Amino acid sequence: MNSKTVDKNFTNNGYCIINLFSKSQIKNIKKNIIKKLLKLETNTNFLKNLNLNNLKDYHKLKIPEKIHKDILKTSTRYINLDSELIEYLSNNRYLKSIMISQWGHNDTVVNWVGSLKKKQIKQKVVGFRISRPSKSMKKDATGIHCDLHVGGKICSDKKVLVTAWVPLIGFNEKYSLNLSPKSHIPNHPIDNFIKGKTVTNVYSKNYYKNLKFLRPKLKEGQAIIFHPNLLHGNSFNVGTSTRISIEIRFYNKKNIKFLKIKK
Repeated sequence: MNSKTVDKNFTNNGYCIINLFSKSQIKNIKKNIIKKLLKLETNTNFLKNLNLNNLKDYHKLKIPEKIHKDILKTSTRYINLDSELIEYLSNNRYLKSIMISQWGHNDTVVNWVGSLKKKQIKQKVVGFRISRPSKSMKKDATGIHCDLHVGGKICSDKKVLVTAWVPLIGFNEKYSLNLSPKSHIPNHPIDNFIKGKTVTNVYSKNYYKNLKFLRPKLKEGQAIIFHPNLLHGNSFNVGTSTRISIEIRFYNKKNIKFLKIKK
């Protein structure tokens, strides 16, 4: 696949799939997630035996729901990226090509944003998610939304960021990101949001019920790169293993005032 094809898919469909990480890089990211989980779980021993071999069986540890929610809060579910990996990502030819075609440049910064009201902004980090199997675990999947309104703040600038969704465990249609191709093209009215307690502004079912959604099949090391206005979510894990994924948000440095952080 060449850069022109990637750009075309992104522009026309709102997303594209690229090869992003090596197996060794994926392994190191998993290790960092395990370290973070062990650090977050301070008062119990549910995760004491968690390792690379049984990470896919996280759901079998029977962690109480309160503890699961506490260790996976938006404000804490992130891992740091070392300078080498940041440099690696900034030099990826597909990412550079997408950003140049969308923004006219590829000057970015990688940040993780929780609630902007609470000033939950971390630089040079990426978010991770843990989704347990079973459609009944609806709390493990965010409703249909777009990343444009990041941190709970309404935004109209479609050049504010580009997101990379990378599965670490769970790659086929039972696990992958649920998204609506071409939904990045229209403007989505904010009066169709559901009022709730979450940071993410989620759309009502009546708004998206007639849209087509799909779940792309990926391979280890691949990523879905998508537009900030692309509708996605309700990515319920209907497989048999726990799904682990990371979200890398590349913010447009020339639009960084939106987050009110230093360049």
